[in-house]
Amino acid sequence: MRKAHFIAFALVVFGLAGSYWLIRRGAETSGDSVDLARDLVGHWKLHGDCRDHSGHAHDGTNHGVDLETSTFDGRGAYIEIPSADALRLGRGDFTLSAWVYTDRIVDDTLGDVLSWYDPKLRRGVTLGLHSSAGGYQSTGDDRHVFFGIDDARLSEWKDCGRPSPTSNYVSNSLTVYDGHLYAGIIDARDEAGWCHVYRYAGGTEWVDCGRVGQGRTTGVMALIVHQGRLYAGTSTYDWTRVFSGNYEPSRVYRYEGGTTWTDCGQPGEMLRINCLATFGGKLYVGGDRGMPPPGEKQWSGRPYRVFVYEGGTKWSVAGSFPPEPPTSLYPHAMAVHDGKLYAGYPNVFAFDGRNWEFAGTPIGDTPLELKPSLQVHSLAVCRGKLIAGMWPEARVVEYAGRQKWVDRGRLGDGTEINALSVYNGKLYAGAIPRGEVSRFDDEAGWTSLKKFFSPPGWEPGPATAPVRAEINNWTRVTSLTVFQGRLFASIGSCTSSVLDAPADVRGSVHSIQAGVGVSYDKDLGPGWQHLTARRQGTELRLFVNGRLAATSVPFEAKDYDLTVAQPLKIGFGEHDFFTGRIREVRVYRRALSDREVAVLQETDRP
Repeated sequence: MRKAHFIAFALVVFGLAGSYWLIRRGAETSGDSVDLARDLVGHWKLHGDCRDHSGHAHDGTNHGVDLETSTFDGRGAYIEIPSADALRLGRGDFTLSAWVYTDRIVDDTLGDVLSWYDPKLRRGVTLGLHSSAGGYQSTGDDRHVFFGIDDARLSEWKDCGRPSPTSNYVSNSLTVYDGHLYAGIIDARDEAGWCHVYRYAGGTEWVDCGRVGQGRTTGVMALIVHQGRLYAGTSTYDWTRVFSGNYEPSRVYRYEGGTTWTDCGQPGEMLRINCLATFGGKLYVGGDRGMPPPGEKQWSGRPYRVFVYEGGTKWSVAGSFPPEPPTSLYPHAMAVHDGKLYAGYPNVFAFDGRNWEFAGTPIGDTPLELKPSLQVHSLAVCRGKLIAGMWPEARVVEYAGRQKWVDRGRLGDGTEINALSVYNGKLYAGAIPRGEVSRFDDEAGWTSLKKFFSPPGWEPGPATAPVRAEINNWTRVTSLTVFQGRLFASIGSCTSSVLDAPADVRGSVHSIQAGVGVSYDKDLGPGWQHLTARRQGTELRLFVNGRLAATSVPFEAKDYDLTVAQPLKIGFGEHDFFTGRIREVRVYRRALSDREVAVLQETDRP
């Protein structure tokens, strides 16, 4: 009996060995053999040192990374690999790979994994983690991946349709959730069309995800992903009528799929929820003060507040702010950066989870006589710095610490910046009154890419002395968000009311592609994840944990020479310093096969 068992066992072993030999032989004869040393030009383990373990001596310089734990602090730590001929990618195939780790709860933007990019030439390679932020909103806490190349290429704008056929206002809400792009709208021709959220279905098609709540609020201003769920904040945005109409306070809802939304309660008495943020594992909301007390025309010193979600339908006050200068704050825009939650308009305050601290007034080069009118309409992060988009001049102003801000230029004759986004190595901004999207080109300033509403000879007039007829013409770029490797822009009227402007270009969504890019639009999740970015012939491919996650549109290989003189940066780039851990970074001067990508993921596992 034992002899029979032994014979059976031996047959199984030899059978498995034979199968392995046949598979290996078939792979080799088909050109799919695995040789992870071939054309490897750089390998940085980043565990104990930042030396190049490929044998090519492309050793790195450590700028503050804890190499004992492979930790990048998100504040200033990165590894710099000097430029070398052997590392230059040119027009050839290549493969980049790395293991990345993020905590479940983060207090910073996630940042760049690898950056090999020259912003002046708009040339190079970027690979990083990000989350979408719809205009006024902070970034969500989900983790998307973007891989892109560029050689100063820019596509034409693509019309992506209009979520609502009768609304002229796609709100500051473009948000990517679980592989899909969502947009909220405000106002509509009929009240039944108020307060809806839509999901992009490709082309010019949008799917109605239902009305958010049944309250008398005209729209959804805010969307954000928090702890794996999509949340919406309702609002009556029309700032010319909100306090004279019969409107109800705003509420927050959680999306349950289909057309179902769960009521998460009412934070305070605000009629407009302007901004949502996820910070330190909690959901925060900011907005106005609601209606004045009965019988009063003023708010009698009532403070502005930020609220934090306590679960169910309960909210508590997370911060109260003076309504009057010099340190007033009306929470209008939010962003998370370097361990703090920032809120702005007209000044900026920073919250560390316990206390709020005054962070100054981002005036930039705006004339002092306009300072009393200042408003912060957007906050974002670029090159590791917090930036603010302003009114009554569409300026971007960079935070320099304590209470200091540095001007980064004005967008043409724009008066207000509602959206900021870093995409494929460059910073983009959207402004009112011409519905203008511009790109930041350093010393050259802001380059206008598109004016969605700018009739010949039209002059919009001064922002600080507006004429109602001109206000009705003013057109906003309300959101800029990365999805499917492209930059999406939403367009809205000035007031959001259908009484003031037609549903023409206002109320629509458009997209553009800089260079070629691919994105993983689902949540990567916390913990260790393996990323592989590959250029092969006329396409890019992004792999997550050894599996194909995204493929680019075809492109002409000759159009993309990626040779740059800049060093390779690990853990830093045009967006932000990386927050988490990075190990086992590899660079190949060839395209690894799909099978090699899968084997590499197992070989380098931390």
